[in-house]
Amino acid sequence: MRLRSISRKQIVPAAVGLAAVVVAVSPPGPALALAFAGLALLVLGTGRLVEGRCRHLSEELGEVSARLDGMARERRDELSNARKRDERLRETIQEAADSCADRTVEGWVLRERSLRERGPAPTRAEKRLTSAQDLLWAGYSTLGTDQLRSLGSDPGAGPGVRAEAHKTLSNWHRATGGSERARNHAHLADLAAPRDARGSSGVPLLLTARVRPPTPAQHFDVVVMSDFRLPGGTTGSNLEEITAQRRAGLRTGLVHHPALHGDQSLGVNPRVLAAVDNDLVRFVAPDERVTCDLLVVRFPLIGQRPLDVLPSVEAARRIVVLNQTPLRRYGVEEARNEAWDVARCAEGFRSLLGEHSWYPVSPRVREAMVSHHAAEMAGIPLADEDWTNIIDLDAWRRESRRTPDGRVLLGRHSRDHRDKWPGEPAALTAAYPGLPGWETHVLGGAKAPERVLGVLPDHWRVRGFDSEVRDFLHGLDAYVYFTREGHLEPFGRAPLEAIAAGLPTLLPHSFEPVFGAAALYTDPAGVRAEVEALMADGERYEQQVERGHEVLRERFGHRTHLRRLARLGVRVPAEFLETADPIPVP
Repeated sequence: MRLRSISRKQIVPAAVGLAAVVVAVSPPGPALALAFAGLALLVLGTGRLVEGRCRHLSEELGEVSARLDGMARERRDELSNARKRDERLRETIQEAADSCADRTVEGWVLRERSLRERGPAPTRAEKRLTSAQDLLWAGYSTLGTDQLRSLGSDPGAGPGVRAEAHKTLSNWHRATGGSERARNHAHLADLAAPRDARGSSGVPLLLTARVRPPTPAQHFDVVVMSDFRLPGGTTGSNLEEITAQRRAGLRTGLVHHPALHGDQSLGVNPRVLAAVDNDLVRFVAPDERVTCDLLVVRFPLIGQRPLDVLPSVEAARRIVVLNQTPLRRYGVEEARNEAWDVARCAEGFRSLLGEHSWYPVSPRVREAMVSHHAAEMAGIPLADEDWTNIIDLDAWRRESRRTPDGRVLLGRHSRDHRDKWPGEPAALTAAYPGLPGWETHVLGGAKAPERVLGVLPDHWRVRGFDSEVRDFLHGLDAYVYFTREGHLEPFGRAPLEAIAAGLPTLLPHSFEPVFGAAALYTDPAGVRAEVEALMADGERYEQQVERGHEVLRERFGHRTHLRRLARLGVRVPAEFLETADPIPVP
């Protein structure tokens, strides 16, 4: 065994034992050995005591060292936190300094310059606008102007882009000598986005375009005055009449008259802009003087507060189309129930139009005016003929019904307004049953029925106005349309489109004076039986579709509209009237 492997505890006893042996064998003998052994035991005990004390001191030194290490770590953490606080404080001071600098003139200039340099990423429409302007600059004028005209009526482009497209076209035509087209596009820029087009001056672009106004009065066959911002049936009806007149070669002038109750920053509906070709159809600017055979005002609320600035329109005949009833609901007491005031509108239209007549848009409106507003209508000429809405049947109808797949798809489309839906949960659930395989498809939103029901049923499929109405209708099996109790739907543009698309259409009995045999009439509780009978009998289904098309062709076709224009003195070409007999002009 090596020496270093022997511990201290082993050496001491061994040394004491060895010394005792040595002393024992040496004289004087045992007494000395005993004394030496006692001394050895004393030394051994003292060694053990010293060793224990050293071990205790070593443990205390270890604890002290650990505490010192902990204190050192805490100090390092405190220093690190202090540096971070110092950095945050410096950043806060810098932000405050920057904020103060931004409030100076120089600071605002620097801030605006920085925002311009960064700027948001351009949208797809903005890129198309820049591309079209580049084409003009490079010399591809035909291609560039075509793209700008397309952008000027694109619903997805945004009002600012639409206005800028027409601004560019106005500048282009003014630079190339086309003063009349320059005026037209300057006015369209104002109509597309009033807030974006007016610029810093606040004055309409038309008045700042520095284009000399035409001196001779231009003549139109028909001038239509309406609020062309509206998204619903009023715009759809205006567009159908504009289309019928253009196809017959008639010139149509449009006078935009925004009603006072609406948002004046909204632009003209892009669908109307798309119908303008600045040839047979164009907007009449406020500083123009025009003549026409017939002036049609659609939207009675216009008369309640006419605009101060309007073009001068000299018309041989003037009519007002009542496409709204004065009250929203009849037979109920309700706050804010008035849509327009008969007396105020009558006075406004007398001032605006002079001699004129009022034409109800349907028998339902006529009945309301005669039965509920007879006293107010005293002295107001109410025409004998209704100015019913029209539709292009060939453009709307589908070739055949949807291919059966075991489902029953009911649908409807309308503005998402409480008056457009039944107000009772029982009526809603009965009109759109939640049966196995049955689905309810809604175009235009469904917040109003959701408030009535609390939550929409699982079989409902809802979307906003994010697709073409025609395509939406072509994917259905039947159409169900009920409104709020007491609400008098003036005409029913939505059911008209559904019938034209080729859908059996279920309506309340109050619509029968308008559509006659073109629709099926029931109450919400009868919807299930009517639909089941249609789906079970293909011949019955097709007969109802054909019956609807026959009624629409007779009552609501484009030629029906052209014939009534002729009766009011508009010179419609004979080939569009389907008659060889001369039409008397009153």
